[in-house]
Order: sequence, then C-alpha cells, then structure tokens
Amino acid sequence: MKKKYMWIFLFIAILVLSGCGKSESADKTLHLALNAEIVTMDAHKTTNDYIVPMNVFDTLFAMKKNDDGSTEIVNSLVDKYDISEDGLTYHFTLKDDIVFSDGTPMTSHDVKFTFERILTLPDSAQTDCAIIIDGAQDLLDGKEHSLRGITIEDEKNFSIKLLSPFAGFTALLSTPSTVIYSEKLVAEAGEDFGVVPEKTIGSGPYIIKEWNRGSGLVFEYNPKYWGPEPSAKRVEMKIMEPQVMNLAFQKGDLDVLDCMYLDSAIVKSTYKTDTYKDKIVSTDRIGQNFLMLNENIEPLGNVQVRKAICQAIDRESILNTIYDGDGKLEDGIFTTGCIGHSDNNQGWLKYDPEAAKKLLADAGYADGFDMDLYLDSTANDSVKNTIQAIAENLNSIGIHANINTMDHASYLDLRNSGEMSAYFALWLLDFNDPDNIIYTFFGSKDNTKLRSNNYSDESVIERVAAAKTIVDENERLKEYEALEKKLSQDDAAFVPLFSLKHLFVVSDRIESFSPHWAGWNDIYFDKVTMK
Repeated sequence: MKKKYMWIFLFIAILVLSGCGKSESADKTLHLALNAEIVTMDAHKTTNDYIVPMNVFDTLFAMKKNDDGSTEIVNSLVDKYDISEDGLTYHFTLKDDIVFSDGTPMTSHDVKFTFERILTLPDSAQTDCAIIIDGAQDLLDGKEHSLRGITIEDEKNFSIKLLSPFAGFTALLSTPSTVIYSEKLVAEAGEDFGVVPEKTIGSGPYIIKEWNRGSGLVFEYNPKYWGPEPSAKRVEMKIMEPQVMNLAFQKGDLDVLDCMYLDSAIVKSTYKTDTYKDKIVSTDRIGQNFLMLNENIEPLGNVQVRKAICQAIDRESILNTIYDGDGKLEDGIFTTGCIGHSDNNQGWLKYDPEAAKKLLADAGYADGFDMDLYLDSTANDSVKNTIQAIAENLNSIGIHANINTMDHASYLDLRNSGEMSAYFALWLLDFNDPDNIIYTFFGSKDNTKLRSNNYSDESVIERVAAAKTIVDENERLKEYEALEKKLSQDDAAFVPLFSLKHLFVVSDRIESFSPHWAGWNDIYFDKVTMK
C-alpha cells in the first residue's frame, strides 16, 4: 500500500510542478507606461491618441521598416489591389474571413462607412484623410448623403476613385487615422463608441478590456484575430510621471522604458552605460521639431521678425545639451528619412544673434517686443527645457519671451483656434510622403488656422494642395523642394530645429522589440516578442 500511495504522491507532485512551470512560462503580460491620459479611443476624433487604434483596429495597408531604414507599404486587410492607368481609381479585394473581435464579419460596406464617418462626424479630426476621394467635399458640405467615390461591388470587392492622382494614397491607408470600423458595431455603440471599452470593437490583435481614467489601460489578445498571434497576451499600461517610470523600470515593473520621457542627463548617467547598453533599442524619429510662429499675432506677421527669430535660436547647443546630441539639425520641413528630403535645402540656417538684432532693428523693433511661448503641461522635461532655452535665446536679442504653461486640453483648444502665438511643435510622419507634413500645416487655410500659423500666402497654399496630384514623381519632388525653400528660407513660416533619435530600454523579459517605423512614442504591441 505504501508503494501505491508513494506513486500517487509523486504523480501529484509532478502535476503541481508542471503546473507551476506552465504558469510561469505563460506569464505573457507586457508592462508599459503612458505619460498622460488619452482623450479618446476613437481615431476619428484625435490626431494624437493612437495607442488604441494601432492595436485594437486594422488598416487596409501597413508600413514596414526594412533593416536599412527604408520603408515600404505592405498589404494588411487588403488581399490584392490594382490601380487604373490614369491613377484615379483603386480596386481592392479584402482578405477572406476577417472578423471583428465579437465575430462580426468585415465587409466592403464597413470600409465605405469608415470614410463616410470621417467626413460626416461633427468633431472629426481626420477629414484630410478622405478629402481627396471623389465626392468627399459634397458629403462634407451636406450636399450628398453618401460618398460617391467609393463603389461597393460585393462583400469583399470595392473601388475608390480619387479626384486626382495621389502617389501617397496607399501609404495614407496605412495610418491609424484610417483604421476600419464596423458600421453595425459603431451604430450599436452610439455615443459609447471610443469611450466604453466593451463597445469599442475592432479587428486588430488586441481587445481593449479596461480604460481606467487617470490610471491606465488594459489590453488582451483577440483570439479571433486574423493575423499572426502576438507574443504578449495581455498588456497593462499605467500612467506615470517620468521619474516614476524610471524607478518602475529599475524595479522590474516595466518591460519597455521610453527614454524620450526622461531627462537626457538621466538617460546618459543611467542607461547609456555598460549595465544597459545591450538593452537599448534605438530608432530615428522621422519627423521635425520646430517652433511654429503665428503670422496673425504682431509683430510675427513681419517676415524680418520671423527671420530674426530663426537666427536667434542656438539649435546646436539645445541639441547637444538637452538631448545629449541624439539627433541632427534640420533646416527644412522634410526631415531626414522623409521622402522629399533635399540636401539642397540644408545648411542655410546659422545661429547669428547679431544678425538677428539687425533684422529686428530694420523691421522697426530695435528695442524688442513681448511675445508668448506656449507649453503643454504634459510635455516631457526635455521639451520644457527646450522652450526655456528658446526663451533665453530670444531674450538675448531683446525679445521678451513669456512662457505660458497650459493643461493639455486647454493647450489644444487654443492651438486649434488659431490664436496661439508661438509653440514648440513636433510632427512625426503618419505615412512616409512629403504631403503628410507639408499639407498638414500649409495645405489649406483651415489647416493653417488649426496649427496656429495662419500662413498668409494663398498662392503657396494652393501649390501645396496641388503638389500631391502631380503624377511624375521627379516633378512632384522638385515642387516639394521649391515649396520647402519658399516656406522655410524665404518666408520663415516656422523655425526648423532638429530631428531626434528615439531610445528605448527593454527589460530582461523582452526577446526583441521593433519601435514604430517613424519613432512614435506609441507602439504596436505585436512588435514586442517576450521570452
């Protein structure tokens, strides 16, 4: 009998030990941090909060970053497509058996609904993504009730007709702003869509399980996902102050630390060391940091004053001291890595405070003037220090710069109203095409107001809008080069500063991590492989 009970005991012990081992290896919870609360989970209502759209929803195409740093467009929801000879009509076929996380099939009707919603939603922030589609303006103006440029052939096949050719159209369709929604599920959710997790349903690799205001977000793997199963089965994101993030990572409570949130001195002393050197993942940020100037607020309407501001800012000192040299000076709007970047428009902008003073004197402001610089309270320490350094540079030439710090919502409201005088701006590309940045800031009068630059040369605004329609690629890029020179050098419509490297540190639980191709803070969770 003793032998029998011994075998039972051993069997139970093996089961317990096996169970423990399985539980330990199955702990695929990814721990991440946010520096601020998101405002919405609805991609159509934001140009900033993309963490949910990127991981809970899908786009027709995706952007892939190659080992050499180049990017290419690959199919996502689309199985195949072709383009008409005139470049106006795109015919698409969706992949088979794609369903939303509740099991609702995705169809061509959902694609059309998505773009119609972008244009008709009262507080839509994404109309630029659809305005090039035939009939978009009529729908936007309420003259039509459906988008005539999208034709449904059957449940899987549809076509989109553009008003004019646009080389970056498939790239546009890879951005989080164009994730595909379910017409049925959005209608059922009503006002709760983008607000209540269980009613914000997508077809992506994750389901949003919790949105705890002021605390964070919880995601879980979507078992109905059509693509490869991600390594992380659960993702917990907590809102933390930068100092707390730093301590949490060192304690082992975070798996990926975004160094962009930390002061560069901490990054240098703590993470650019032998202890962490093998844990740093770095990528170039394909985007521009610049100071935006509002021409509607005097004396910033004077081009001589704007040129004085350009020459008054010691960009190299800011880059080296505040960012530890992790970047590159940029003299135009098309940053290094962006299609359309031209060496011909680099090297012209020099730090020259004496020349800046002379420009001010010539403009009638020898004694300087007062101006306001605006700062988002949620900005990281590096941005706060940058604004402070810019203010000191301006003060040294007689411009009395006052820094106004505002909460995030108020900051966006003021900027969007067109009444913010000057602010530190960052634009990371949504898709790799020059149109994505130049049109956003200078492509229409509405856009110039929304970005509080109020650029006044309407002929240039018209050229920016027309540039996307140029069929010949060499001609198109030549026009973008000319527009870049006009805006940055001739008109000093903004102050170009620098592009940066984006550093992350990963924990011992991470096998590999691929940051967003353009170096966003938001990441795709399925690009993280856990051990």
